[in-house]
Amino acid sequence: MNEPVVRRLTAADAAPLRQLRLNALVETPESFGSSYEEEHTLTLADIREWISPANDGAMYGVFLGDVLAGIVGVGRQRKLKVRHKAHIWSMYVAPAERGRGLGRLLMRAAIDHARTMRGIRQVQLSVTANNVAASALYASLGFTVYGHEREALLVNGKLYDEALMAMPLADR
Repeated sequence: MNEPVVRRLTAADAAPLRQLRLNALVETPESFGSSYEEEHTLTLADIREWISPANDGAMYGVFLGDVLAGIVGVGRQRKLKVRHKAHIWSMYVAPAERGRGLGRLLMRAAIDHARTMRGIRQVQLSVTANNVAASALYASLGFTVYGHEREALLVNGKLYDEALMAMPLADR
């Protein structure tokens, strides 16, 4: 069995990233603010822009051999007054690879990256409120719930709440 390798994604990873992201949007549409309908027309050039953001954010992937098995993004909030906060987004591990600790490896990479971003005081994320496994992972890494958004997403006629979670990186 291949040992997992987590690394920052590069432009060469655009095709597998695009495919894994589309798979994620089909498999768990309630876990993402975006949709397959919005993203299936994105080109590889569009995906390369995600991988190489203009700011100090990053996307990480976990690989099993040559196969991209999971992804996560981390970026700085853009507005001047909230630039002290980083946001984790697009966290996903392929169903066949879950339960192996890959999500934890990805989250640690994203958190470690946020620590390298100048002036970041906290990392935030949102998680579909009924996603018990993801919520437990985030809590085990030090995230706590600071809010609850009712009816945050409407997917195929069903409403989903989201838990808003944060983890401080700096002493207060």
